[in-house]
Amino acid sequence: MKKLPYYLVILCIAFFVSCSNESFEEVVPDTTGTDGDNPDPDTDPDPDPDPEDPGNTATDPCDFDLSDVTSGKTYVINCVLDLNNQTINLPDNVTFEFDKGDIINGTLNFSSGGKIDGRLMSSKLDLEGDVTLIDPTFQFFPIRWEIVEGRVAQPVAFQNHKNIQKVVDLVKSLGAETFSINKMDAFFDTEDVFTNTVRLPSNFHFKMSENTHMRVQPSNQNYATKLFMIQNAENVTLSGGFLHGERDTHTGPPTGSGTLVNITSGTNILVENVHISDSGVSGLTINSFKFATDPEYSPSRMIRIRGCTFDSNRRNNMSVTDGTDIIIENCKIYRAGIDTEFSIGSRPKIGIDVEPTELQRIDGVIIRNCEEKEGAGAALLAAGGNNVTFENNTTQSTIGWNIASNVKILNNTIDGSGIGAGLKDPVGRRTSKGNIISGNTVSNAITGIAATNGDTQIFNNTFINCKVAMIINALTNADIYENTIRSDKESSFGFTIQDYADDVVFRANKVNVTGRAIFSDFPNFDDDELDFKISFIDNTFETTKFALINGTVGMTLTGNSFNNGVRIDGSRDILFDNNNVVSGPPFSIELSNSEVSRNVTISNNTIENTDTGGTGNGIKTSSSSDVRNATGIVIDNNTIKVRGTNNCIRTTKFDNMTITNNKSGSEAQPTIFFRGDNSVIRDNVATAGPTDTVDVEGSNNTVSNNTTANN
Repeated sequence: MKKLPYYLVILCIAFFVSCSNESFEEVVPDTTGTDGDNPDPDTDPDPDPDPEDPGNTATDPCDFDLSDVTSGKTYVINCVLDLNNQTINLPDNVTFEFDKGDIINGTLNFSSGGKIDGRLMSSKLDLEGDVTLIDPTFQFFPIRWEIVEGRVAQPVAFQNHKNIQKVVDLVKSLGAETFSINKMDAFFDTEDVFTNTVRLPSNFHFKMSENTHMRVQPSNQNYATKLFMIQNAENVTLSGGFLHGERDTHTGPPTGSGTLVNITSGTNILVENVHISDSGVSGLTINSFKFATDPEYSPSRMIRIRGCTFDSNRRNNMSVTDGTDIIIENCKIYRAGIDTEFSIGSRPKIGIDVEPTELQRIDGVIIRNCEEKEGAGAALLAAGGNNVTFENNTTQSTIGWNIASNVKILNNTIDGSGIGAGLKDPVGRRTSKGNIISGNTVSNAITGIAATNGDTQIFNNTFINCKVAMIINALTNADIYENTIRSDKESSFGFTIQDYADDVVFRANKVNVTGRAIFSDFPNFDDDELDFKISFIDNTFETTKFALINGTVGMTLTGNSFNNGVRIDGSRDILFDNNNVVSGPPFSIELSNSEVSRNVTISNNTIENTDTGGTGNGIKTSSSSDVRNATGIVIDNNTIKVRGTNNCIRTTKFDNMTITNNKSGSEAQPTIFFRGDNSVIRDNVATAGPTDTVDVEGSNNTVSNNTTANN
């Protein structure tokens, strides 16, 4: 072989890998043993595979030797040239071309300008001096380089690693640009947690085929062999082939190292059409040398992962921990982190996890046109970082972020899970900014979107048959608009609001569900949240149950259309204005809980109840408590129509109310039925019904100028 200076450099690098326990797992199906698309076509290699014929078919010995080689001469080797363990010193510009022959048992020492066909090279020939390959594409045949295929003992697998790395280094020094392998099925072992089977150099393409299988030798250590390393290199392509981990044949403790493809501080790197499966940890990792605060920090950048398949890797199928300008596209992401018959998955079990630690930096990751199936955790997650885009992906598991900023979740199709938008903790509230969720279709999820943190836009999404389309929990500064929600699942909800929400606007959404359009459950009730604001503007709600605003502070509903009622229960600072409500029993609007209700205004609404049996009042009050502390309750300037024995306004157990300027029409009852004290009831007009416009009982009430339309 070419005798070049060889330097052994031992690098002791501490890689800090995020092992975040946060994930957006909802309902994870048991996928053990299930069949998915594109399973590994060859999980059990032939122990004695038939090696590929390299084409060196000549068997006759050459009838010449190299004792009198002429400068500038080309030799066509169509025979077997045996050098008899000698070193042949060659003059300038000698070329050896291939014609089914071979050169064995010796050394060729080129003076200058030498050229050789790579098909003449093998472990039986050493090269020295100034020589390059005729063709920059080198065809690698395992049989010519002492690669032992099939199942082997560990020392043989270790020698396989040494041999293939030696050939890569050699042909690179001879000017090879492409290292091409067709048929190979071999195991590799490095005996070292820090060493990879193949370390790829710059300006190099390691090209495999559908017949190439590189396998990790089963280990009894606490690590497994890593197959490829691209570190501090540029313009590198790794393509084709099948890379197999040893998660199910590992006999030692669970592995903490053994990612099959590692990209560390790479520049302009392409990994294309590679099948990566069964790693004891992650299938592929993108990271950087040093941390972002270090003067020697060198980020991975211009990384492209394209058309690859990742299947059943024990931790994540892919991890991205540091880098910029990274695109992952057209990949298949299957069964990340699942438990198998022989090994259990390792958290966080995510299809593609963008997971920088505190000192790592992510800026500019695009994951698009990928397909995810049958994973144990989330499909695609930005656990941190900036400027991360998930676009046009199809998944069965969650897409989302927790503490990342400027995340865009665009035009994805998710069936069976939803979108996780933020992490409810102080770090998430501080770092999650500028995020967008748009154009997605989410079907059959327990929760379509779980949104927390803040500074988020959620628009133009479609939710189909989700149990709850959106859960809003501790969310601030969010605009939620022009989404379509429809579900025929029993008791499915549109929007659920919990904990707190401030400067959150729901506008121009269309909701058609079997349960409640809105379920607001005690948001903004703590003392430091009393100034928080929630708005519903110009939404259309079609439901089979009334909306419930329960224990809520600081909500405005204006310009909305409801086909069912609205209950405002024990809430404060509520404005229900200029809405259209057409409903049946039990009410159109109900205000309940006189003990804690404060500052509720119901004004300028058009309200119609179609019930005729006495259980369809327009606006009603009720309370299970006899404590009447409610103040600031205003019912003003509404247009109300009811039928049968219903009242347009029916209030009991509430005092301190103002009921003014309402235009109401009933059929058989007074338009206003009131039982309470210290209230003002005036300037209301009955447009239809009995001549008795109001029926009032109580003390210290002001009742005046209530008329019928013909008075």
